[in-house]
Amino acid sequence: MVENNCRRNPHDPLRGSNIDFLSIIDKQGPTRLVVSRVLIVGNAKPEQLSKWQNLIDNCEVIIACDGAMHNCVNSNISVDFLIGDMDSISSEMLDHAKTNNVKILAITDQGNSDLSKALNFARSLKPMSIDIIGADGGQSDHQFANYLTLFESPKNVCLHLDDSIVLAVTNANPVLYSIENNRLFSVFSIGPSSGVTITGAEWELDNARMNPNSLGLHNRAASEEISITCETGNLLVFIHR
Repeated sequence: MVENNCRRNPHDPLRGSNIDFLSIIDKQGPTRLVVSRVLIVGNAKPEQLSKWQNLIDNCEVIIACDGAMHNCVNSNISVDFLIGDMDSISSEMLDHAKTNNVKILAITDQGNSDLSKALNFARSLKPMSIDIIGADGGQSDHQFANYLTLFESPKNVCLHLDDSIVLAVTNANPVLYSIENNRLFSVFSIGPSSGVTITGAEWELDNARMNPNSLGLHNRAASEEISITCETGNLLVFIHR
């Protein structure tokens, strides 16, 4: 059973923030205090969610971002937490969530996106991994913001797109990824980065500098595992499916 520590725990990272708890209903949840896998669902179309059934079946906690609740219900996805500013969800769907014991966190802060809010809350659950689906599509600037959100909590967070997997690399979060030989991947620097090292690839780097450009487009795995690290800066890694 996972208690709703957001209300009861004085040391919770969200304590003191502008969050309204619209519905706090005890229900059977993960049996461990530290959950293994959390899945965050963005506001994608219902037909885009069915392809992620394996992730849905193998997670322990599902978080819907605001209007994504509509699509989760239409796709028969059982949601544990509904998070966001609630500007994209109908009153009928909010009532449906309450009736089905979904814990609803209405966060009115407009300084960050619903995905950022969900990721911050997911991190407070201390999971071993966080997967994000349904966050592609929509407006281009919103999509780009989703990529940058990964740097807010880069460790063990994976954004799943139709054609690739996106990971964030920082000094504190190197990437060691099992991959098929010859699989394409790209590495882009968000701002200047130094001490960039890539191994296990056709084009490797050793303590290199990277800047925001197309230099890292379409590298290729030359082994069954690639390693990507940097001493300073931020890197986005796109691994093709």
